[in-house]
Amino acid sequence: MNEDRPEHADVPDDDQPRSWKAALPMIIAGTLVVVLVAWVVIASLVKPSDERLNDSAQVQHTVNDMYSAMGTLNYDQYRDAFCASDVAASDFPTSVAFAEQNRADNEANGKVVVPSMEVEVTGENATVTAHWNREKTENDKQTTSLTLIRENGDWKVCKR
Repeated sequence: MNEDRPEHADVPDDDQPRSWKAALPMIIAGTLVVVLVAWVVIASLVKPSDERLNDSAQVQHTVNDMYSAMGTLNYDQYRDAFCASDVAASDFPTSVAFAEQNRADNEANGKVVVPSMEVEVTGENATVTAHWNREKTENDKQTTSLTLIRENGDWKVCKR
């Protein structure tokens, strides 16, 4: 047997440079990843995620924003969840009143948890029955009925 040559002829010599063909599977995989990432980026730019949601999901998103804002004391998010006529009303809470009320409720009973809601959309109006409780008072289940309207293309909670 020749000592310069390995026993198995199909095993490459470590001293020999590899051919580009050995990297072909990685090149193909890399190209697929680039194409998929480009497709996702282009799709999100052409049609943002809020526009891909159906009306029912958009309504739920608005209601979740309202309740989440109460838990995080985010007045801007809370105000943005309501229609213009509600925000302009004299009894709509100021940022200070909102923060004081929700801080006290959050400290005493925890943040609001909304495990379920029923949504009915009819044209430009929607009704939601939200079932919620506070984190520390799980057995004190609450039910709130909300009316939402589509205002300038966005769903808003509207009491008026």
